Amino acid sequence: MRVLITTSPGAGHLFPLVPLAWALRSAGHDLLLATTGGGLELGPAAGLSTVDAAPGIDLGEVFRTVGARTGGFGGTAGVAAQEQAAVLFTEISRVLLDGVRRTADLWRPDLVLHEGLDGAGAVVAAERGIPRVEHAISPASAPGVISALIVRGLTGSAPPPAVAAIGIAPPSMAPDREPGWTVRTVPYSGGALVPPSVLVAPERPRVLVTMGTVAPRVGGTDTIRALVEAVAEEPVEVLVALGSDPGELGPLPPSVRAHRWVPLSAALPLCAAVVHHCGAGTSLAALAAGVPQVAVPQGADQFLNADALVRRGCAVRGTEPEELRAAVRRAVSGELATAAAEVRQEIAALPTPAAVAEELGALLGSR
Repeated sequence: MRVLITTSPGAGHLFPLVPLAWALRSAGHDLLLATTGGGLELGPAAGLSTVDAAPGIDLGEVFRTVGARTGGFGGTAGVAAQEQAAVLFTEISRVLLDGVRRTADLWRPDLVLHEGLDGAGAVVAAERGIPRVEHAISPASAPGVISALIVRGLTGSAPPPAVAAIGIAPPSMAPDREPGWTVRTVPYSGGALVPPSVLVAPERPRVLVTMGTVAPRVGGTDTIRALVEAVAEEPVEVLVALGSDPGELGPLPPSVRAHRWVPLSAALPLCAAVVHHCGAGTSLAALAAGVPQVAVPQGADQFLNADALVRRGCAVRGTEPEELRAAVRRAVSGELATAAAEVRQEIAALPTPAAVAEELGALLGSR
């Protein structure tokens, strides 16, 4: 079976699909990723053959144009955040659409697998009569919700139903609209050299601080430096995964070790807590590891994710230095341990990517 994977550019759009993509490839299926921008590096780094669906496009200009029209993308929660995402990713999907059409016509896939904020794959699947599978990328939004808005923005009508909709939320945290399938979280955050110190059990509670890859690049390092300085006042060891050059943080307290990139699957098992922006990938990786969380959302779906984590008892919020320090103390105290362990067990009981790949093969007749 030939599987065309389509994603909007960016780690948060591609990374959730990588474990299933690997499982499909290991089962003998052929894969091709169509994306653009940062995905052109991230796809090959994940072992995926990749084509540029929008060569020469200035995605920064797309963000600036849509942001000027909508008033920006930060600080929005709830339905408004979903509507804002639909507006932005309708335009990004429009940019990708012709390239995905060309790729589908040349490669002739048997299945289109697209993430929940990519409308180009859904439209092309409908136009070419190709079965499609939608894979959620946020635990706070069920498959089909935002993608339907995006497709309607591109074509004026709703898309035909997907043959399967794959959710990623643990059962006790799933959105109201239950997906047809749910896949176990197998955290993927890219390959990197693991600093040996990350694998050494700490003498004091270790707290991971990260704001993902986008925030440091777009907004600079002031926010994460303020977080690090506040957390470092507690009797803990601080591990920073910055997403950019650690030198940008300047001098750091002795209890802090900062790295450009730390695979979460390597770091989290020895962490007592994680302070983060509530991006979907970091949130789910921490849930899968059973690590208590301190939520510091910044924008996009992060407020929705933070709300879900706090409701479930797996996270507490912190913003200002004193509030943040109090949140860290609560997170490492054991207060959140029971809920975190329960959700970890829920995730471990879900079907693996390999099992989902097998089900997809059976559903589509292993073309």
